[in-house]
Amino acid sequence: MKWWHRLWSRKKMEEDLEKELRFHLDHHTADLIAQGLDPEEARRRARFALGGPEQVKEQCRDVRGTRWLDDLLQDLRYGVRMLLKNPGFTAIAAITLALGMGANTAIFSVVNAALLRSLPYRDPDHLVLLHLHRPQEGSSLPLSVDFLAWRDQAKSFEQVAAYGSGTADLTGSGEAERLSVAFVSADLFATLGVAPSMGRAFTPAEDTAGGAPVVILSDSLWRGHFGGDPGIIGRAIALEDKSRTVIGIMPQGFQFPQKSDLWIPLALDPTDELRRMNPSIYNVSDLPSRLNVLARLKPDVTPEAARADMFVILERQRQAFPHAYADARVGVIGLGESLVSNVRLALLVLFGAVTFVLLIACANVANLLLARAAARRKEMAIRAAIGARRWRLARQLLTESLLLSLLGGGAGLLVAKWLIKLLLAMNNGKVARIDEAGLDGRVLGFTCAVVLLTGLIAGLFPALRASRADVSEALKAQDTAGGARPAYAGRSGLRRTLPALMIVEVALALVLLVGAGLMINSFLRVLSVPRGYDPDGVLTLNLEPSLTRYPMRSPQRDAYFREALERIQTLPGVQSAGLGALPLVASWFILPLRIEGRPPSERGKEPTVLLNGASPGYFQTMGMQMRAGRPCSAKDDAAKVAIINETLARRFFPNENPIGYRLLIGKVPTTIVGVVGDTHNSGMDRQVAPQVYNCGQSAQMVARVSPDQNNPAGLASLASAIRKQVSAIDPNEPINQVVPMNEHLSNSLALRRYLMLLLGVFAAVAFVIAAVGIYGVTSYAVSQRTHEIGVRMALGARARDVLRMIIWRGMGLTLAGVALGLTAALAMSRVMKNLLYEVSPTDPATFALITSLFVGVALIASYIPARRATKVDPLQALRQE
Repeated sequence: MKWWHRLWSRKKMEEDLEKELRFHLDHHTADLIAQGLDPEEARRRARFALGGPEQVKEQCRDVRGTRWLDDLLQDLRYGVRMLLKNPGFTAIAAITLALGMGANTAIFSVVNAALLRSLPYRDPDHLVLLHLHRPQEGSSLPLSVDFLAWRDQAKSFEQVAAYGSGTADLTGSGEAERLSVAFVSADLFATLGVAPSMGRAFTPAEDTAGGAPVVILSDSLWRGHFGGDPGIIGRAIALEDKSRTVIGIMPQGFQFPQKSDLWIPLALDPTDELRRMNPSIYNVSDLPSRLNVLARLKPDVTPEAARADMFVILERQRQAFPHAYADARVGVIGLGESLVSNVRLALLVLFGAVTFVLLIACANVANLLLARAAARRKEMAIRAAIGARRWRLARQLLTESLLLSLLGGGAGLLVAKWLIKLLLAMNNGKVARIDEAGLDGRVLGFTCAVVLLTGLIAGLFPALRASRADVSEALKAQDTAGGARPAYAGRSGLRRTLPALMIVEVALALVLLVGAGLMINSFLRVLSVPRGYDPDGVLTLNLEPSLTRYPMRSPQRDAYFREALERIQTLPGVQSAGLGALPLVASWFILPLRIEGRPPSERGKEPTVLLNGASPGYFQTMGMQMRAGRPCSAKDDAAKVAIINETLARRFFPNENPIGYRLLIGKVPTTIVGVVGDTHNSGMDRQVAPQVYNCGQSAQMVARVSPDQNNPAGLASLASAIRKQVSAIDPNEPINQVVPMNEHLSNSLALRRYLMLLLGVFAAVAFVIAAVGIYGVTSYAVSQRTHEIGVRMALGARARDVLRMIIWRGMGLTLAGVALGLTAALAMSRVMKNLLYEVSPTDPATFALITSLFVGVALIASYIPARRATKVDPLQALRQE
């Protein structure tokens, strides 16, 4: 016979003996207690009646087993039977816990991926990004000369590397394909501690002006475009019509600085970069290159020491180029911190929200367990009467709670898996590394810990409470449904425990609702910000032709833009088209500003403006209103005419008409011919900066469609036609996706919408659980006071008196929870200050609205059981006593 069969047979025999002993001891002890004997004396006599204390003691020892494993198996089997015996209770409690634990698991997986998981590089804590902030330029990206100085002079770093990003067209193998390119210095991969999986990295000789044209491919490009052919190493590919030799393949999953398709040497020319530092040169095309700079700290160097080292180098640069480094500041920030600095607070707020949801769920399940324990008080009393100790009873109930938590945790994993997919779909690239979120070992370990803690939190107090049952009173209690008085319904019984838990539920739910209300209010404020343009019915296209075939400021490039614009304007369904900087999308040049005829600002402290181009027809197509003057025309010289925005006009021409003034931006003075309405370029929740549009061309194209084409089918048809027309100009130029302007606007609000929706969903779940809790506690109170209500009505109480009594009790508890929740919300909402836009963390309107909503729902949840209480038949209630 197999061991498991022998174990099962022995357990079966023990169960049968236990049932028989329970049957005889239960009934005999109950009879003696009913005759008025003390429970201890009744238990002693029952044992003697069944064969003497030693025999009963031996039998009970055999039944219980002498090993902890036997007791555990017995508790588990009994717990499973009790849960299956009450499927409704089990389902409600498990679903409640599944919602709380599933949300916690999903958000923790995101927090783990974005904040806790180490970067996949060697000693990632030693990797830092180096910044050089120039207030007059509004930029923190170092110049290429800064990188060269830090690399050659800094003593705090093992390696210093630089990188930038861009695009390049892969040609020579069918249709041209536009790829994401990272331009990196030769020591970038060594700084990260990552080597190519095939081939080799760049050499210093290749990272110089005139070095060998080489390239390293990403694993995804190698497999997708080249079929995973290992023979690609050493072969040449055509990038921007220039041949480059493939020397390596990066490991699968490697992404730096972003999802790059290939890497090319940066190949800086120090002599050329120093030439560009000449203070007399401010042309856009002559500005020094800006780079991201990555460094690896030496083992014994702290970021503070590295910052001091860089400050010494900065002083040397300031002496050599005082105009370029006036008021400049250096900065050192960890690479991991830089990736999540903009979302850390949002993720922590979400994690706090789901923790509150879980606590509310625990409180609700604890209420259910307390009510269920009240119904089982006679069972617990009988077990205590026949010798079960208090800890033995509490352990049994705690085991059932843990089983319930385990069931909820299993369902919660399914909820978490679905919720993680939803989070990834909603992310839209706003949270770095979130695509790594999943149910890995750390997340599963966290879930196991949550299951254990939830089982203990939800079940410990009900288990201890039930184990303290008064044996004599419980055995005398009636089993009728009308409501015998609970065995432990005194001052410290259920009549105080259940309301206390309900108050906690209400307080926690109110805190979440206030937070969600503030986020919704903030989001609505952002949506109400004047955009300055009409995005509805506008299609956008980023042209960006190859710089190899179409160099900057070349006749070929101008001709390409002009022909593309002419082709789009003649398409049926297109009302107007233009070239110009797209709000929320375009990159703007940051340049110092001088106004002709006014004294210049102190060197290095000049005000700055954002500069980009706008062709004739751009403002009309975008629906941007001219506040003064005129828009650009085809007769204007692009270098000599400019349009400014209202912010620039208010700041620099507060009491005069700016039309006709000349701005000194670069070498050629430009004359202001118009003032256009403000548009937000850094985000709808950011302040508008001074902007200048020169009347030239830009790489972004916009086209406004006719009203009859302004629908999904019409927009899709026109988008296809636009791609065909632009591709006909040069088939070797890949055409990016034609995107509606509304989509760009939506993407700019994605992170704020993301946080608002998630916080709102979690608050709604908490709100529903709390409302159910209010209803449940009020219903339980009504069931326990059935006899009292019957007596009151028999003595002349009217239905409205009973209704008022029950509602007042439920609303009293709700108001106590609301008061506690408002106090906590006032303290905790300040944490969200940096996430709000034009909304105070203590906004009275939001607090009042949320409180009114909660009190109204609580009133309904109390009214339903109160209304049922008025239907009690006094005669039937009195008979049950």
